Amino acid sequence: MINHFSVLGIKPSAKEDEIKKAYKRLSNKFHPDKMLNASEGEKQQSASMLHRIQSSYEVLIDPKSRKAFIRDFNNVIVNDPTIAMRELWDEYY
Repeated sequence: MINHFSVLGIKPSAKEDEIKKAYKRLSNKFHPDKMLNASEGEKQQSASMLHRIQSSYEVLIDPKSRKAFIRDFNNVIVNDPTIAMRELWDEYY
């Protein structure tokens, strides 16, 4: 499960304006148009990260979605930490 708070680099107690600021900062940083001297692979990675940022923003900016995410995230039980870390690694790298 993706931790939307960590994607945006904010705390779970972040207010709406903090969520918006983090989204704007990260979307500018990872926008493919800002990657003029980057290779195609780097542009694809930034586009993937931008999609992840946009998804996280959409979940956290909507109060109902945010509440459901926090509820579901708190109920996640990790049976095998090695598998969980591998999933995280594969997701981000």
